[in-house]
Amino acid sequence: MNSVPKAVGLSLRLAGILFLAAVLAGCGTMGTMPPVDPAVSGKATPTEVVGSTDLLRPNDAVIINFSGVLEPPPRVEDRINEDGFITLPLVGQVKAASLTRTVLQQAIHKLYVPKYYLRLNVSVNPDVRYFYVGGQVNRPLNYPYVGGMTVLKAIAAAGDFTDFAKKSRVQVTRAAGGKPIIVNCEKAQRNRELDLPVYPDDRIFVPRRYF
Repeated sequence: MNSVPKAVGLSLRLAGILFLAAVLAGCGTMGTMPPVDPAVSGKATPTEVVGSTDLLRPNDAVIINFSGVLEPPPRVEDRINEDGFITLPLVGQVKAASLTRTVLQQAIHKLYVPKYYLRLNVSVNPDVRYFYVGGQVNRPLNYPYVGGMTVLKAIAAAGDFTDFAKKSRVQVTRAAGGKPIIVNCEKAQRNRELDLPVYPDDRIFVPRRYF
């Protein structure tokens, strides 16, 4: 009559032993976990890291200011190297490329607080970056880059098309080089998915039409 309760009790004790063994095994491996990438520790969302047109890139210059304590780390003016890193006092190299300024700011804060400071304010500002619009626009010039810039917005910033602009063959040359990308701005005005993003140091050229 007591065989069933005894079996239940034995099962419960066995389950408890297995659970305790699993917990102890997890504690034993905590010291050997790989270091966390600062980009991950910044808790970046997929839209911030992947979808943004304002991601930092190699060769971008950044200015990092620290405040909120009596003796903050010195101001950092650095350029992201080809591997995507910048160098900060105390913590050394930090991955910066492919992050937004906000995500990088959060990641840097986590590297300093609370390991080196109980509190610290961090601000990440890019050096002034430009793109160029030329050809058949009303104000062909270099313009300061802002996040979310597109070909149509860049042309609007340059005073819009002239009456002689060939809107269907606008050329976009990336700072990284390569062949110009042709953008049909007449179609892009109807379908914004065709309105390509513009990045710092890009060059946009609007050719002239002859008919």
